[in-house]
Amino acid sequence: MATNSMTEKAIGTLKRGVNAVLSPLGVQVTRVYPNTVCTLAWLEEARQAGMEINDYIEKDQSKPALSELEQLVFPHLFPGVAFCELGPGTGCYTRRLNARIKDGEFHIVDVDSATIEFLKSYLTPNPATHFHVNSGRELPFSKNNWLDIGFCTSMFTGVNLTYFYRYMQEFSRVLKPDGHFVFDYFDVATEAGWRVLKRNMARSTPIYAYNYHRTETVDRILDETGYEIIGRQPTVRGSVFVTARKR
Repeated sequence: MATNSMTEKAIGTLKRGVNAVLSPLGVQVTRVYPNTVCTLAWLEEARQAGMEINDYIEKDQSKPALSELEQLVFPHLFPGVAFCELGPGTGCYTRRLNARIKDGEFHIVDVDSATIEFLKSYLTPNPATHFHVNSGRELPFSKNNWLDIGFCTSMFTGVNLTYFYRYMQEFSRVLKPDGHFVFDYFDVATEAGWRVLKRNMARSTPIYAYNYHRTETVDRILDETGYEIIGRQPTVRGSVFVTARKR
């Protein structure tokens, strides 16, 4: 009970600090999902450092968003592209995609309404960009086989295999044949992924928010949900990006 009380107190403190940052945008955090606690912490840390939130995340969390997108995503873009990002968080990658996708459709999907409201105020207005409050387990698109590219980063690093499998199923449903899905995850079959696990558990307060998978498990899920893997790219933070193509 004491631990829960301390956690609630810490979240309350974070919410007050974060709301001080968000209030000029007309956004307020009222509900905190378990997987958004890190985001709230980064918002507060960025405020204390006097940095723009995503500049802070790119630097502090080793997320070179633009260079990763240039390597993995931008080569697949074309005029009229239909693109969907799942779980954008504070918009570290989203802001780069929003600036790039002008001719086509850019759909942003997140379960947290506060995240969506923040991004609506944060991102430069773009007629191609559409916002959806949705878990991703059943994407808010009734049409099948119409999407060109799906993208998700720093989300599958924190979900178990049942969610992982479900997201693969849903994107397989909406992607066109030969459409691409780009995502990252922690792979403990690699030395880098194993080091992340050991480092997180060696902390004075271990990090329990992450999930770790193995190459063969991910490959099997992708195969059974209709994809072929066309590329793997390790990141500086220890995760692995996968580029999969729908068969």
